[in-house]
Order: sequence, then C-alpha cells, then structure tokens
Amino acid sequence: MTDRPLIALMLALLVEARHWTRFRWEFDDDACGRAWQFSSIAIALAAVLIWLDGNRYTALPGLLSWMPPLLLPMQFVQSYGMRDSLPLGTFSFFARHRRERNRRLGLTEEMKTFNFGNVLFTVTMVAGTVGSKSDTWLFLPGVLILTGWMLLAAGRSRALALIPVIAVAGMLAMAGQYALERAADWFGRASSGRSGRFDPNFVSTLIGTTGAIQQSPDIVWRLRPRENTAPPALLRTATFNNFLGTNWRNQRPADDFTDLVTLSIGDEVFHILQSAEQAATLLRLPDFALRGAASEESPLPLPGDVAGLRDFEQDAIERNALGTVRIFPKHSVINGTVFWKGRTNPENPPLPVEDLRIPTAEREVIREVVANLQLKSEPDLRLKLATIRAWFIEEFRYTRNLTIRQPLNRSTGTTAIGRFLTRTRAGHCEYFATATTLMLREAGIPARYATGFAVMERDVKRGEFVIRGTHGHAWCRVWDQTTGRWLDFDTTPPDWSAMVTQQPSGMQWFNDGLKRLREDFFLWRNQPTKRLAVSLVMMGIGLIVAAFVVKRLWRSKRRLASHKRASGYAGPAVRTPLHELETTARKHLGNRPPGQPYAEWLARLRPLLPDALTLDEALALHQRIRFDPETPPPSRRERLASLAKQLEAALKR
Repeated sequence: MTDRPLIALMLALLVEARHWTRFRWEFDDDACGRAWQFSSIAIALAAVLIWLDGNRYTALPGLLSWMPPLLLPMQFVQSYGMRDSLPLGTFSFFARHRRERNRRLGLTEEMKTFNFGNVLFTVTMVAGTVGSKSDTWLFLPGVLILTGWMLLAAGRSRALALIPVIAVAGMLAMAGQYALERAADWFGRASSGRSGRFDPNFVSTLIGTTGAIQQSPDIVWRLRPRENTAPPALLRTATFNNFLGTNWRNQRPADDFTDLVTLSIGDEVFHILQSAEQAATLLRLPDFALRGAASEESPLPLPGDVAGLRDFEQDAIERNALGTVRIFPKHSVINGTVFWKGRTNPENPPLPVEDLRIPTAEREVIREVVANLQLKSEPDLRLKLATIRAWFIEEFRYTRNLTIRQPLNRSTGTTAIGRFLTRTRAGHCEYFATATTLMLREAGIPARYATGFAVMERDVKRGEFVIRGTHGHAWCRVWDQTTGRWLDFDTTPPDWSAMVTQQPSGMQWFNDGLKRLREDFFLWRNQPTKRLAVSLVMMGIGLIVAAFVVKRLWRSKRRLASHKRASGYAGPAVRTPLHELETTARKHLGNRPPGQPYAEWLARLRPLLPDALTLDEALALHQRIRFDPETPPPSRRERLASLAKQLEAALKR
C-alpha cells in the first residue's frame, strides 16, 4: 500500500526468519533500552527529513508510512533474543532509572512485559492505511486477510468460526466506505466551493458579514526580481465575471483548461502564455523568480501581463479562458522564473454579455453613482479610471472591521454594496473591487473581478519580496479597447498596505525561518547535481551504521556459541517423546529462557489447550522417564508418544 514492496519484503523476511534459524542473542534490559533509543533517534531524524522534504499536510502520513522499518530494532530484540516479550519499562526514562536504583540498593521489582509484535502489526496496518495506494480495491481484502491471520496465529480463534465474522466485518466496512464517499460528495456539492480548495469558477467574499478580518501571517510565496528591477504590484490567481450578492462566479464555467504552449529556445524550455509568434522576445522581458509550496492543481500567482514561465518542475501547466493558470507540480515546493510585461494577456477578450452584466438588486444604486460621477460622458478610458480612483481615495476609507450586516436588507431594498457606496463608505478590498467592477460595467466598459496577492513586503537582507496570507487582495480587470488588453485597476485606498504589513512577532519570525529552511533545503536537495551526492551520503551513513550493528551482533553471537561449546552441554541426558513438541511449542511460547526446566516451560501451554489434563499426564510421564532410576517399560514411552501427538495436533489447531 505504501508502494515500497522491496523494503516490505526485506522486513518481512527479517522478522519471520526467527522461525528458520537458531541464532539468538542474550539481549538484557539495557539492550532493550538501547534498541528503543536507536528507534527514537531514527524516528526523530525521519520526522525532520520528511518535514523538510514535503508538504506539512502530508508530513504526518509520510512519517506513519515509515514507522514499521523505524521500529524494527525493537522487534529484532524480541524476535532474536532469549525472551518472548519486552519489559514495559523500556519505553520510560524514569522507569529505567528506577530499575537501576533498585538494582543498586538490592531491591526487587516486579517487571511487566508485553509482546511487541502486536505493536508492530498495528503500526504496519496504520502505515498501509495512509499509503499512497490505500484507495485501491486490494486494501480492504488485505486488511481482512492479515487480521484473520493474526487471530489464527494467536491461537484464540478457529478458522471455521473466524471466516464468517471476517466476511461480515468486510461487508460492514464496504458499506461504511461507500456511505463516507457519498457523504463527502454531498458535502462537496453543498459547500459549493467553500471548503477552502481552489475553485476556478467560484470565490466567496465577506461582503454582507460583520467582524474583523482574519488572515494568516504565514509566508505563502517568495519573489526575487532581477537585480535593479521592480517587482509587479499585483499577482493574480483567478478572475471571475458574475456577481451574486455575496460571491463571484463565472457565468460560463472556466474549467476548460488547456495546456500552455511549450517552446525550446536554445537549451531552455519555456511555457508560453502569449502568442507563439512573440516568443522570440521573451528573453528581453523583465523576469522574477517565484518560490513557494504548491499542491495538485494549485493556482500560480502571476502578473496580469505574464508572458512565459521557465524551470518549474511539473507534470502539467494549463490555463483557462479567464487567464487562471494552475500547475500540477512534481514536488510539494516549486521554484521557477516568470517573464512579464508582455504585449498581450493570457485571458481571452471580453464576453459580450457576461462582462457587462449588473445584478438587478445593485443596478439602481450603481446607475446613480455613475451618473453623479458623469462617467458615461467621459470619452477617454484613462480619465474614467482616474475619476473613479480619486473618488474612492477622497470619499472612502479602508477598514478590516466590517459593519455591514446583511447582503440584502429586504425592508429597505438596499444591498451591502449599495450601503457601502452611499452610507458607510468604509470596507475592505472586496467591497472596493466589486463596486468598481459594477461601476465600470454601467459606464459601458467590460470589467472582471480578480483575486490574488499584493506585493508589498520587501526583505532587504535576502533581496526578495515576501508574500503572506495577509497580503491576499482583490481588484478588477478592465478592458482597454484601444490596445486590446486587460489592465489591472485597484481602487482600494493605498493606506491599506500599512494596516497589513506590520513588524513580525518573535513567533512569526521563527515560523518564517522554518518555512524558508524547509523550502530551501527541499529545493537544494532535489537539484540534479545534488540528488546523487545526497543519496550516496545517506546510503554511506546507513551502511556504516548497519555494519557497526552487524559486527556487534556477530561478536555477541559467537561468544554465546563458544560458551555453549565450553560447557559441553549437548541437550538432555535422556530424551523423551515430549521433546519433539519443542518446535511447535516455541511458536506459541517463544524461546525457552536459559535455566528454566523444560517441563516448567511446557506447563505454560495450559491456557492454550482445550484439555489441560492431557498436558499434565504427559508432563508426569516425561519426568518419570527422565529421572526414574529404573528403566521405564515400553508402554510408558508409547503412551507419552501418543499424548505428545495429541498435544501437537491441539496446538496446531
């Protein structure tokens, strides 16, 4: 499910090989503690690398998918040690120190143990659940088969009784999954794009709501213009053309995305947003580097007159008719070059009806405002825009504390935009952009509503501009019939930038540093020239650690073998038919601890057997055959052999 079959096979062989080999090590409590420390360090390093190497929303699932190999040292100590369980105090720093203190003082302490295999099994199932292929049809049958296998191996279930239970559980799981999928689809339709995921056809606004505007101060993008050049003032992510009281939509769905034209100029590959005929002038245009986190179908923040893109590692880049450009990145962090100030625009010319439509509820107040400003009598577009901008700057103020309560007051017939234009004359960028778009349409000029970011915070030390969530902005796009181009037109009073650009706090400074570190490290590591070197270094470190561990294990294994040879011990002096049960019993009890009598060890099988009397009789005969000074009659051995076969059959069931 995690798409790592080779690693999974190696881990499975290592865990299961304990049944095929008699190599064992004397792992004491200190060795268990060292194994846990090794796993803890590995988990911490993996967490840091995964966080630096990916999206923060996928970091936790990524870490969970790697937990089985990270916990392998603990399972190795249990599987290849002389005990079939691990001390519970291994995982507690204070418990280990208390045990050491009691040992020094000669005090006894009851040690609780548990089977770590259950933990590893559960962690492995969770890792498969968050794997990249867990949405395939193989997932649910695999979970059911492994769960049934575990219950059978534990000896607590019978196959005939377990099969119908597993089948019913599988049907319930399928029904639950189907219900959750249907609920998710319904919720997605009901939310109509309000879930926070980017929708090229819909954007919700705060028009008609009250309260203070809350935006994240975290860094979203970083922009580095070419030396001695100014950056663009506005970066657009999407454009909309139909206002419906509280939100903007596209009257004609703009989801008909098409791939950008790809051209090669020398050794470089460019994605062209302007006409292919003008691609030869691309390298003479101003450019800037754009860096930030991106997910699948992320909109790229681009200037209104963007001409081309270069160096973005992606599976596809496409745009729609309204100029929205989205990317399907190969990685969670993208970095590339944007060329702008081209002579054409990425969006299509205005639509004859949609880009002049004014909602009925807004029409009267918009018509009155346009008449008072005498916009229709002004023949020049530039003078119209200057008049509107001057009016908003002189007569209105920007505020992030919204007071207009309802989008439509039915008792007075006034709308939120109407009250903004005639009464409160205070609002944030969504009010200014919406009102300006409708006013231009009333004056006969095609206009659209645009969303994106304003470029206003400069990091002089690093030579870049920082774009935060608080820099999110809205403005309008105006059609210039003379030049055949769309123009950015922002009527929000310019003092709004001072309200959102503030000195970052200590915590924000720390968060900004982590953001830069993660993105810069990710891009550095994934450079083609660095990727091989980093892989070789990581492989070398892994081999050194593995060689050290193998060497230590080999030495301890050899000492244990030589000790056995020196003692001259070659098994029991008298063997009985019950000794043949040791291999089967080991699967249920684990390895017999050194010094524990064989009969005492086998006695632990009582809870697993349906009839403990058979075991008691077999143990009594075993002890008499071994320690009775008289030679036992053949019937006694035959009876013990029969009992041993019955016990083996019961254990296998």
